[in-house]
Amino acid sequence: MGLDATLGIPALAALAFVVTIGWRCRLYRAPKAKKPLSLDDFSIARYEPMERLLAEDDIAFLESQPGYRPEIARRMRNQRREIFRLYLRSLAADFHGLHAMARLIVADAPAEHSGLVPLLLRQKLTFWWAMCCVELRLTLGPVAIRGLDVRGLIGALEVMRLDLSEAMAAA
Repeated sequence: MGLDATLGIPALAALAFVVTIGWRCRLYRAPKAKKPLSLDDFSIARYEPMERLLAEDDIAFLESQPGYRPEIARRMRNQRREIFRLYLRSLAADFHGLHAMARLIVADAPAEHSGLVPLLLRQKLTFWWAMCCVELRLTLGPVAIRGLDVRGLIGALEVMRLDLSEAMAAA
């Protein structure tokens, strides 16, 4: 085996990892024919369990119990990561719905509000970056999840909702 083969395996593994992250992030795309979200349908409280879903407190408790086996914690972590991803999909759907509503408002706004278009683009890019970073940490496993803070994602969604409420009240 030459130097090329030695470098090829890590490069192939890195490529597979990047493809996996990309594949998982595509699950957070906007649905094709979804109507814009109504502010009445949206509640930030729905995402509060995300903050404690990946906490290690329950695992630590299980470890102290008689009959504990490491596969119990492994299965629990895997199940919680999948539940967390379901929350992320719902959060992404809400973001896309709110963003669609914001685009409609900006499209109907007078020309002096055209400065909002770059803001909407920045919000979307920031959201996607945050989602991909969260997915990266979820894919890396339990060590990378420690300290995962989703309050920024949830907070960004709440700020968008508040801005939309104000824009709709002004209109």
